[in-house]
Amino acid sequence: MKNIVIYLLFIISIVALFGFAFSMAQSKEPDGKQIFVNNKCAACHSVTSIGITSNKKDAVDLSKVGDSYKTTFLTKYLNKQEKIKDKAHKVAFKGSAEDLKTLSGWLNSLKTTTTKK
Repeated sequence: MKNIVIYLLFIISIVALFGFAFSMAQSKEPDGKQIFVNNKCAACHSVTSIGITSNKKDAVDLSKVGDSYKTTFLTKYLNKQEKIKDKAHKVAFKGSAEDLKTLSGWLNSLKTTTTKK
């Protein structure tokens, strides 16, 4: 009887740990692409290298933005603290600081060598 109880506790523990590990995997932080989409950046910008297209005719393609700008500059630009060609970004980023950091890092990773995923 004692062995059966120990065996059942062992099985329950394994199932509980598996469930915990699975739930942790599901609550992964959103990546830059997801933040880009969630914040409706595609209303004005395209990233054709990974299949994000804007309906706007004169949409700026950011597929190679990482070739020109570093993460810190992009962070400041999206917060309207920096300018490109004497123009600030039209809309200040409205998400969290962590999301902005992730988004800027993702934008910086968009370089000439980026391939479709």
